[in-house]
Amino acid sequence: EHPVTEAITGVDLVAWQFRIASGETLPLMQDQIGIDGHAVEARLYAEDPTTGFLPSTGKVWALRLPSGEGVRVDAGVEEGGEVTPHYDPMIAKIIAHGATRDEALDRLSQALGQTIVAGPRTNVAFLRALCAQRDFRAQDFDTGLIDRNLEALGATPRALDARAAAFGAAVLVAMKSARAKGAPAHSPWAVLDAFQLGANSPTPLRINIDGIDIDAAMEWRDARPMVSIENARESAEFNYPFWRSPNSALIGVEADGAAIVLRDGVQIIVRWPDYAASVTSSAEAGNAIVSPMHGRLVALHVKTGDVVKKNQRVAVVEAMKMEHALLAPIDGRVASISAQEGAQVAQGARLIIIAPEQEGTT
Repeated sequence: EHPVTEAITGVDLVAWQFRIASGETLPLMQDQIGIDGHAVEARLYAEDPTTGFLPSTGKVWALRLPSGEGVRVDAGVEEGGEVTPHYDPMIAKIIAHGATRDEALDRLSQALGQTIVAGPRTNVAFLRALCAQRDFRAQDFDTGLIDRNLEALGATPRALDARAAAFGAAVLVAMKSARAKGAPAHSPWAVLDAFQLGANSPTPLRINIDGIDIDAAMEWRDARPMVSIENARESAEFNYPFWRSPNSALIGVEADGAAIVLRDGVQIIVRWPDYAASVTSSAEAGNAIVSPMHGRLVALHVKTGDVVKKNQRVAVVEAMKMEHALLAPIDGRVASISAQEGAQVAQGARLIIIAPEQEGTT
């Protein structure tokens, strides 16, 4: 990776390429190049380590990249831009240079801690965990290091983060309690702050966390919503350009009516439930094959009416140079197909329904 070489040699290799392509000679010979210290590069990707590093796409609602002594960032994405399924999922290269390998890794870890990406899920928390991994630090590693330490590196499905969920719900309520549109600024009816006479009592809430509806409770404290989920209680206050928790290192970003919550680089999305969505039976939902990522349906190996076996490959979705095989969840018959081969499909889109054989026969 040329930024690492450039960091330790002090030469601009890309500029050299242009000069040589223009007919010039090499500015320096090999024996004139010295090496100063150590450098390490992290490739910040739009991917989700908890789902096998599947690519993640969508609008970049917030982007803050690091800076500081010995830190370089080469970025190809801007805040407000879009990460599409058509290209490489890399958002940026973050390079750290130091006198020693440990100093370079410390600077890289600190830089990753300053990095904020809201929208597509990223590997920033995974990269930071890798910087601190004991064997990697001791230079005692091989290509199997990640597979042996998936859970420790945060690359397995995570349990509900109740504190982050409660904070996200508080952000949603706070967003909704902004002054009512069109009402006179001096009107008490323009302020939705839940003022009431008598004792304050918790109000039940239903919110959606990454596609799953859960129950919460909310009460007002000092004109701010305080939300409880399980044993976690959080409020939110706006400190431009983010919502922040007064009690913990949580950041909230408004995203088209939803709240994106970031905690140590890990992201969840909190929304109000979609009660208008069509109701699907639990059996049908369990037998549905959905797209794990935004991409193109490059292959469809079955047609309606075909009999399939559990774990049989039925389709392939491709995004960002990665193909992902879709497998039948049960033995059964293909009841319906909702997309054509070659079509672009959204993450979570229901593509194929498999009916148990006894239900699919006539």
